[in-house]
Amino acid sequence: MKVFVVIAVHNRKEYTLNCLHLLSQQSYKQFEVVLVDDGSTDGTVEEVKQLYSNTHIVKGNGDWWWAKSMNEGFKYAFNKDADVVITLNNDVSFNHNLIRDLLDLHNQNPQCILGCLNMISKEKEYIFFSGVRKIEWWKAKEQKYHKPFTVVDESLKGLHPTYCLNGRGTLIPADVFKRVGYFDEIHFPQYAADYDFILRSIKSGIRVFITWDIKIYSILEATGEGRTFIKQSWKSFLLSFLNRYSATSWQMWLNYYRKHAGWQIISGLPIQYLRLFYSFIRKQKQLEGIK
Repeated sequence: MKVFVVIAVHNRKEYTLNCLHLLSQQSYKQFEVVLVDDGSTDGTVEEVKQLYSNTHIVKGNGDWWWAKSMNEGFKYAFNKDADVVITLNNDVSFNHNLIRDLLDLHNQNPQCILGCLNMISKEKEYIFFSGVRKIEWWKAKEQKYHKPFTVVDESLKGLHPTYCLNGRGTLIPADVFKRVGYFDEIHFPQYAADYDFILRSIKSGIRVFITWDIKIYSILEATGEGRTFIKQSWKSFLLSFLNRYSATSWQMWLNYYRKHAGWQIISGLPIQYLRLFYSFIRKQKQLEGIK
């Protein structure tokens, strides 16, 4: 089985080098890394070539953004006859058994898309994302297994169906792309391409699960523009709605609801915009208590 890890980056060299270091320490060695560098200007490519010469590098022009960068990485991997791709962000950490554990799970569930439990590690461990059990489009409600930023419970175990997965440690069999296609880089150039891909996969009859036994740790301070849990001014938050590459882009959310909500867009989309404002206010206060 040919396994490729695909990572899209733009600058932030220190995160990329740390991620590649963690991959170099994996207990399972039979995988290759495709690093898609979308126009970095901080010497990322040069240093990766020097320190991790076995890494495959695909160069973008600086205007690919995340979805197209990932698609180009997937295409490169499939041209090398990849059977499985594993998506990673560079702003994560993980233990030395990540690849082995994901492949063990894949062998038990060979036709499925599999994701990892996303965590935040401060003085305590907090849940960042543990999956979505149901989506109620008419009221813009994702029924999550756990609320973000709740303290981890030791009983957190097992494999669970989910309607959403992100790019942090998701295993996708090559055959899925033949049925579903690639990420939608036109409508979702930076955010929501992963969620859209999972929803399209489910509609195509592909089963999607998240495992709470394999953990990926996110670095919140390194995540993208517009995120409601990042400390920022009201001005910055409001301007992010006009930026099609931000997580709060009004255009991105319109495209998302058009594709998946059907008639429920009538109530769901306005409520979604209101939820973003509510989340910005609530989570700013909530994060003050997380150490």
